[in-house]
Amino acid sequence: MKYSILVFFSLLMGTASYAQKKAEVIFTVKAACGMCEDRIEDAFDTKGIVTADYDLHEQKLTVVYKTKQYPDVLDLHKIATAVGHDTDQLTATDEAYENLHGCCKYREGGHKCSGDHDHDHDDE
Repeated sequence: MKYSILVFFSLLMGTASYAQKKAEVIFTVKAACGMCEDRIEDAFDTKGIVTADYDLHEQKLTVVYKTKQYPDVLDLHKIATAVGHDTDQLTATDEAYENLHGCCKYREGGHKCSGDHDHDHDDE
């Protein structure tokens, strides 16, 4: 019986030590419109990201993530820059930026997209 209890607690402690820690970070991501907001949030729909919420008005992205998958917070910034959006720590490549739709060009002041928040463009 003692052995069974010892094994049980050993397994319980071992499982707890493997639990992944979560962290939250908020950082600036440049964007111009609702399509940008969707693109940014969609980019963070990946393994290791618990939630990602972008506030277009504040230009802030809140990410809850698993620290085991993203031990370096700059890896989160790289997700945003990969889809063409500059952060307060990294700049998107010119190629990634040029792939954005015309109304999403925040570096040039952006243009208002026609239609509503969910408006799709054929050439995106």
